[in-house]
Amino acid sequence: MDEQELRSLFSAAPGDAPSPSFDQGDVVRESRRQTVRRRNRITAGVSAAALVVVGFGAYGLLSGGTPESLTAASDNAVSAQSGPGSGQPNPSVARPQAGGESPNFSSTPPQQGGSVDGKTGQLAEGASGCEEVDGELAIALAGELPGHVAAAQASPGSACTTASRSAGFPVPGGEVAAAVYPKGISVAFKSQPAGTVTARVATASGGTLVLVSVPDAANAAPYAGDVGRFASELAPRF
Repeated sequence: MDEQELRSLFSAAPGDAPSPSFDQGDVVRESRRQTVRRRNRITAGVSAAALVVVGFGAYGLLSGGTPESLTAASDNAVSAQSGPGSGQPNPSVARPQAGGESPNFSSTPPQQGGSVDGKTGQLAEGASGCEEVDGELAIALAGELPGHVAAAQASPGSACTTASRSAGFPVPGGEVAAAVYPKGISVAFKSQPAGTVTARVATASGGTLVLVSVPDAANAAPYAGDVGRFASELAPRF
């Protein structure tokens, strides 16, 4: 490449860049203007939303109710604050209602004859006396009797005493009842009608199980031939 070509190339090259039309001060001033504009837009939006809420509130007061939109918004806010990550329990789940009862606790009476007031009901395991049926003994005796016998049909029975656990069932021709006396308690129960068949067997815990078959009038004792077997089957369970 000769000198003439080099001179042509240098002459065709662009000149120096023009000086900038703004400086650092211009950039700072423009940034401040944009910040002020954004703040003004946010303030205007919040003011408009506040006016809408006040308007709906005034409408609710005049109409005697709360607009559904505000109610929904309030419910959503409460739900959001009571969510899994908030650490606060949901009031509708964890707090008692006005009557003092929480929906977490069922008012259904418990099994085995318990009642909502905490008193023992008709069936209660380990119950003694002639006012309550021992649930465990009632279930065991129902399993021994022929046919379909439900534990809910049980009564304390004819063999009950204040010191024994007892249960009895009405059966065709009379009643079959059992009583379990604890170890060291002597067997003593009310006199039975004529024709009653009785069996006594020692229990596994050292007590005594008494089983009676009481006939109705003019009938033989029901399951008279099986009374001893029933007692022998029940005694090892107590």
